[in-house]
Amino acid sequence: MTTELWEYRPGSHHAADLSLVGYEVEATDGPLGRVELDAGDHLLVDTRPWVPGAPVLVPVGLVARIDHLELVVHLDCPRARVRSAPPPAAVDRAAPGPAGHGLSPAGRAVLDAHYARPAAARGPAGTGARRAG
Repeated sequence: MTTELWEYRPGSHHAADLSLVGYEVEATDGPLGRVELDAGDHLLVDTRPWVPGAPVLVPVGLVARIDHLELVVHLDCPRARVRSAPPPAAVDRAAPGPAGHGLSPAGRAVLDAHYARPAAARGPAGTGARRAG
């Protein structure tokens, strides 16, 4: 399991005493959604209406920086990478952490497998299929 996905990066301007709920989320290629839940190690992001689909789980290690004045969380990945993540229902959240909404080791492993692999290795729509080439 990669711990880098579950901790804020140095220099991201994360303030431990501030919740990110309600902050807009920007991917490298445009708006992604709004933070519904700040669980400490991941964010639950409502992607509607910017990206069709349901809320997605985003490990905090993908946060490049946080603009507390504009209330925006900037990610270092494109919308497609987040959009193709497993849905929250497929990730075990039964073992709450200190914030009360943590992920179990199995839940982290599911997201590790998705976010830690290069985009080319994930295949279309995050199916896990490798592209020929």
